[in-house]
Amino acid sequence: MSQINVLTKKCRRCYSCIQTCPADAIKREKGNIKIIHERCILCGSCIKACPQNALIYESGLYQVEEFLANHEKTIAVLDPAFPGVLDIGTPRQLVTALKKLGFTEVWEGAFGVELVSRAYKELLQKKSNRTIISSFCPAIVFYIQKYLPQLIPYLAPVISPMIAIGRAIRKIKGPEWKIIYITSCLAQFGEMTAPEVEGAIDQVITLLEARDLFNKAGINRRKQEESDFDGPAPYLGRIFPVIGGLYRSMGESFDVLTDEISVTGGRVRSLRALNQLVAGHIDAKFLELAFCEGCVDGPFADREIFVLGRRQIVARFTKQEMSRQNKTEVLVEVTKYKDINLGRSFTNMEENLPVPSEEEIQSILKEIDKAPPDHNLDCRACGYATCREKAIAVSQGLAELEMCLPYLLEKTRKIFHQLEKSHQKLQSSHQELEQAQEQLIKTEKLASLGQLAAGVAHEINNPLSTITMFAHILKKTFEKDDQRYEDIQLIIDEADRTKNIVQGLLSFAREKKLRPGLTDINGLLDEILGLIINQSLFHNIKIEKLFEPNLQTTYADGTQLKQVFINMILNAAQAMNGQGTLKIITEQVSGNGHLVIKIKDNGPGIQPDIMGKLFDPFFTTKEKGTGLGLAISYGIIERHQGDIDVQSEQGEGTTFTISMPILENAEKLNQSSNNITIGQQK
Repeated sequence: MSQINVLTKKCRRCYSCIQTCPADAIKREKGNIKIIHERCILCGSCIKACPQNALIYESGLYQVEEFLANHEKTIAVLDPAFPGVLDIGTPRQLVTALKKLGFTEVWEGAFGVELVSRAYKELLQKKSNRTIISSFCPAIVFYIQKYLPQLIPYLAPVISPMIAIGRAIRKIKGPEWKIIYITSCLAQFGEMTAPEVEGAIDQVITLLEARDLFNKAGINRRKQEESDFDGPAPYLGRIFPVIGGLYRSMGESFDVLTDEISVTGGRVRSLRALNQLVAGHIDAKFLELAFCEGCVDGPFADREIFVLGRRQIVARFTKQEMSRQNKTEVLVEVTKYKDINLGRSFTNMEENLPVPSEEEIQSILKEIDKAPPDHNLDCRACGYATCREKAIAVSQGLAELEMCLPYLLEKTRKIFHQLEKSHQKLQSSHQELEQAQEQLIKTEKLASLGQLAAGVAHEINNPLSTITMFAHILKKTFEKDDQRYEDIQLIIDEADRTKNIVQGLLSFAREKKLRPGLTDINGLLDEILGLIINQSLFHNIKIEKLFEPNLQTTYADGTQLKQVFINMILNAAQAMNGQGTLKIITEQVSGNGHLVIKIKDNGPGIQPDIMGKLFDPFFTTKEKGTGLGLAISYGIIERHQGDIDVQSEQGEGTTFTISMPILENAEKLNQSSNNITIGQQK
């Protein structure tokens, strides 16, 4: 049997083929489309449905070209649908064109209809209680053989018109002639090699392939002279490609009010009729079924012409030819072939698949979230009529679990949310990394400066002590009213100021070790405010204390923290020029066990261009500042395993936020302090 295959490179995985296949013979496997050849009935629905033309079939065209190239005796048999499928030029111009290709004779396949219609007429005249199903459509026959074998006894034991014309030609021409059937039907490729009827036809090609042969040979059908067909001429058999054409070719007038005869076409209607016959809902003497909307609607018909237009073309051709014929002469010609065997049998081709248990079905439905009664959508997007049928197909290996559009959409939605969360975590990690990088740069800078400061402080201390000592000795040798006395005093004052700077350098270099003890931050801040509240700088400043009650105590060096808080409170007061509101806030963060101290002023704010330099040693905006206050404060907080953050907005004020862990003992703090030597940062 001929096979359909998939061009993977052209396939876009739209799954139109899966959704239209009536035999569930196409599945998605590892992301690609795969044809299950054992189940295929060669109806061609997938080829018609594929928008990318990614489905191909095994053609006999190459062998036909060999026949013609070797000048063998060949007969081209045109399927009755040819006028509506190749509506270019006249039918007799087509005869001339085919002979120019190398065909010896050209016959009308409709004469095969005349032969089988006689057999059908005799069959219907017999009294039978069993419904007869027409067997001229090979796609219908294959479907019954593979999926409804209980209907095989109902099939008319009559060959198709293609096989009938092939046997007729064999009788009068002999076995040396090559018979080529030209059709719009894919299933006839499979019928040609069916064991019950093989040998009647040598090869099948499509009408579209014949058109390609004309183009390849440079033959223009419209410019050909007209030639007569060879072989016996048909009569009503030419109307066969139209739905109901077989019954009409018997010479009967079809009456839609007659329940004994039912005619239908199309994939959905025909298969539904078969299933209703199995269910006992149809009681008819004869069912004429065509898988397509008649043979004029085969998978290789010209899609530029609507099916109704193709029917009209065939009908016009039939009337035109009948007007030129004598019906009696045709009937006489048919009788010459009465000894041709028009009968056939049908083989059961059913493939027995394992029947899954109810537990297996429900498990699959649950996995794709389609468990009844509320979740089974039965949307048919997967190609199956119900979610249950899809689950059975998955169990039997005919379908993949993922071939469910709602399931994939829900899965995609979950993946999107997961990616969104991962993206947010990645952004957070990136921000933390940037902050850590900035902290590292700042730490390395302070470490280098701290090491330099420690060295400079040691070197300055010795000569500075000598200068101070001898200045005091020299001062005693002068009277107070002596100008030199004042000069010596200036030397002593400047030496003392230098001593203070050196002391700041030593503090920055962290020569002072932490002496931690249990510390109440709220109490420490109250103590500081009590010391500075009476200073003139704070007379016009409103201080707001927003202390969290029951703030947990922590192990810290209270003396050094006092230095930090005083420095920041004084900086805030100076930034406001002694007027404004100063807020001091304490909070306890339960999530990470930290204490947070905020010192917030409503001063002019800090200019953006100097925000990055605030903690740099010797950087100051004050006229007499040393630029070491914030650098020293930063070092102290860092040794407490904490951090300082600054937020400022021009005209709105500045907020310094100090965050420190709550420590239940001094051991960790001591270890942290001991690991830091002069000029080094953690």
